[in-house]
Amino acid sequence: MFIRIKKIKGLEYAYLVKSVWKDKTARQKVVQYLGKVYILNKTNTAAFETFCKEENKNIENADLKAMIQALMEWTLSQQGFAKDPLVQKKWLLQNGKIVGDPEKLKITSGKKEISLKINDGYMNSFTLKELLNIQLNKKTEEQRQAATLLAKAFVDAGIQVPQDIFIEIFQKVYQ
Repeated sequence: MFIRIKKIKGLEYAYLVKSVWKDKTARQKVVQYLGKVYILNKTNTAAFETFCKEENKNIENADLKAMIQALMEWTLSQQGFAKDPLVQKKWLLQNGKIVGDPEKLKITSGKKEISLKINDGYMNSFTLKELLNIQLNKKTEEQRQAATLLAKAFVDAGIQVPQDIFIEIFQKVYQ
């Protein structure tokens, strides 16, 4: 499965699609609508370690979900998001029109889920949950192949991971 972007009346929308064979030809079947695509430009380049200290995040002893949530928050902060003063667990952009919720691994605008085009990927509930649920197995995959799969999952979610954090996450998920 992969994400396909459709342009409709000048606006982009993200869909999760899979290829299916029908009458000896390949067709794309929409599996899930992932929302309108918002393209953001990187604004802040604060180091991840500095971000963790400012936000009081202890990454060294965190589980996989907490690490992904911290990386999501860091990526959102780089894109101009700021913490919601009322609900500290949510991140806001553009006067609250776009909300990033690391707790639920969702990006919304109003009540609708959306996709953010960040770096070389799309941050949305699908790519973030795929990252959280990635299974790498020593029995079936070589270490290099498993690392490539994990790196691709981060790129697909639009998250650039510092090398030392990537190694730490890889060690947690490569069983």
